Amino acid sequence: MCFLICDLGALSVQCQHKLKSHLKKKFQCVFEGIAKAGQTTRLNDFYTELFITERGRGEVNQEHEVRLIEKTSRKPANEETPIRCEDIFKPLPGQDKPIRTIMTTGVAGIGKTVLTHKFTLDWAEGKANHDIHFTILLTFRELNLLKGKEFSLVELLHQFSVETKESGIYRNNHDQVVFILDGLDECRLPLDFQNNPIWTDITEPTSLDVLLTNIIRGVLLPSARIWITTRPAAANQIPAQCVDRVTEVRGFNDSQKEEYFRKRFREWTLASKIISHVKKSRSLHIMCHIPVFCWITATVLEDFFKTTQRGVEVPKTMTQMYSHFLRVQSIQGDRKYRERAETDPHWSSESREIVFSLGKLAFNQLETGQLMFYEADLAECGIDIRAASLFSGVFTQILEAECGLYQDRVFCFVHLSIQEFLAALYVFLSHINTGVNLLSEEQPTSREDELLLLYQGAVDKALQSENGHLDLFLRFLLGLSLETNQILLQGLVGPKGSELPGNRTKEVQLGQTRKRSQINTQIVHYIKEKIGGDLSQEKSINLFHCLNELNDNPLVEEIQHYLTSGRLSTESLSSAQWSALVFILLTSEEQLDVFYLKKYSVSDKGLLGLLPLIKASQNISV
Repeated sequence: MCFLICDLGALSVQCQHKLKSHLKKKFQCVFEGIAKAGQTTRLNDFYTELFITERGRGEVNQEHEVRLIEKTSRKPANEETPIRCEDIFKPLPGQDKPIRTIMTTGVAGIGKTVLTHKFTLDWAEGKANHDIHFTILLTFRELNLLKGKEFSLVELLHQFSVETKESGIYRNNHDQVVFILDGLDECRLPLDFQNNPIWTDITEPTSLDVLLTNIIRGVLLPSARIWITTRPAAANQIPAQCVDRVTEVRGFNDSQKEEYFRKRFREWTLASKIISHVKKSRSLHIMCHIPVFCWITATVLEDFFKTTQRGVEVPKTMTQMYSHFLRVQSIQGDRKYRERAETDPHWSSESREIVFSLGKLAFNQLETGQLMFYEADLAECGIDIRAASLFSGVFTQILEAECGLYQDRVFCFVHLSIQEFLAALYVFLSHINTGVNLLSEEQPTSREDELLLLYQGAVDKALQSENGHLDLFLRFLLGLSLETNQILLQGLVGPKGSELPGNRTKEVQLGQTRKRSQINTQIVHYIKEKIGGDLSQEKSINLFHCLNELNDNPLVEEIQHYLTSGRLSTESLSSAQWSALVFILLTSEEQLDVFYLKKYSVSDKGLLGLLPLIKASQNISV
């Protein structure tokens, strides 16, 4: 990379031109959602404007990001001022203080990295921010690999540019330099703002941590502007006094979702079909706030509408969507890399082994809270790096060696939700194949009790989590209990999976569903008992999502009927019915502009249960 800091003049203009040429080459084309083995797309062709808004710092939210995105979907946007990508450093009307340091938060897959690429590309192409002389984009993924080494700031930038070493031009005027530090949540440096020494010399070597903390707090290159992106839970790593503006990427609003699908599919009829289906499924509609989930949805539904016969149910639950996604990626990988016939519907042995190994990796790392993996982590799970890279839609190599600089490669799943789905699939397959319950140290003595105890244990474990980090994992695990989803994965589950180590699936034929049906009835009853107990509304809401994955909606339908008929008497509602009422109102497509509290006769306890509705409403009428 050509990252130069120099006086503006003839040489500086040449320097800037080289940098812009490099950045245009680097960011003009992107690999949407998949690894570099995939096909590229021009960023300007598919980029859809994201909803970005300014927010206060407040308390860091440690909740599962699916909970956060569900809450975000309830927030009214009409009273908030959107910020365009190119205006990220510009004060809003009425704000006079210059903005030096920005922190942009957003859940995984919401588009933070693509946002920084778009900002950089627009600058390099001369479309925006003409006052900026140099834009320097660094990722914490790359910086992590330099941990333990000492550099001057100049030497650090040289690590990413052979050209700067040759030119020797790198200093004096730093007035219009923008540093973009992408992915703070992936940082493996201590960022010790309290104890790190003051550092002002850009030519004197020190630790990478000292360089970064001094750049961020404005001691080193005080006139440079800083833009940091992060997931919400890591935002407090930067002291509040070091940040002038905090923004939040909300992802796509409803019109932007439609714009995304229209850009993705030039065929109007196909795009309309997909948009219509997403609107009908509230869970899919909510998740499509996340651009990566829009990509997953587009991948699945394009294949479904083009290849599936009429009369087959369109995927509408999360488990159905991810089961289809995994199947599509496996089939495409087999056709492209293994030359299997398009008429062969079964999983290849290579794909089965990769999925099982990736599931093991996903589960192990989910338990420890890790999202980034190194080659040693893969080797522990028996993953061959080359084979995994071929399965590009599920597993992405996110950092490649440049000029021999990096010895290690870093890996991650395309999105946290894919990691959670594969983790749930691994737990399910491990039980089917070997009878082992990975969620419990104590193994059941009776084969008949095994599945029920697995599901009940998963429910209990998810409810014990304070931040809901197993919420989506639980939805997937329960969804996989349905025969309809197992049929989608036939070849992994059932007789075709017999090549997996220790397989016992010959004893569990997919057609013999009577026992499974009884178990599903029992787990539904168990979940409803939990909903009727003393749970927070967020935990109750997730259990209703679990019932949706199990295709059990009578409780919700009952309350929906009362609401529609106008015969809802809140005085006689049970605890479970109250939870169902809150779930229905919160997941309704209608925006809660005004919540009419007076319509509901509530006790003090009932009022507490309605707090999520009150928080999601712009106004309360009592």
